[in-house]
Amino acid sequence: MRNPTVRLRYLAAREVLTEYGHPSLYPELLELLGCAQLSAPTVRQHLSELTRTFDATAAVARTPFFFSNDLTAQARPIAVDGSRLLVDRGDHREAVFWIIATFARCHTVLAADAPGLHTARMPAFRAAVADLGITSTGDLLRRGAEVGRFLPRLRRTAEEILESASGGRCA
Repeated sequence: MRNPTVRLRYLAAREVLTEYGHPSLYPELLELLGCAQLSAPTVRQHLSELTRTFDATAAVARTPFFFSNDLTAQARPIAVDGSRLLVDRGDHREAVFWIIATFARCHTVLAADAPGLHTARMPAFRAAVADLGITSTGDLLRRGAEVGRFLPRLRRTAEEILESASGGRCA
């Protein structure tokens, strides 16, 4: 019954699933993202590369996007440093979604405002996504299909949690 931020959504999901008796679903969510087996040093390396990409993006961003405010020097404590805090406290897998989302946002801006930087920083983004098991369009489509097959189960679990949280008052 709380609206988590994008950066903290996996932590919130773990907490809710555990609280309402569905802890076994959480590792499946990490598997679907592709980060269940990622080590902290690997995530830390991707975060280091994201930091370079983020700083380059913040310096050149001009084109307005709906997420532009998330890619500024003022947003760096949340966008980058917040992920570092997650990694440092042992929640490295929980930081992955936000790291990849921020990487993608940076590359959207770089493609529009600094194509040379976009090209130069792209190998770091590709490496991060490859560590999630996505190296081709086919991989992305397969992962999308896996998520699609998982959604009915996730929906049933969410409905059970909502029912339990409301004391049986949900319709």
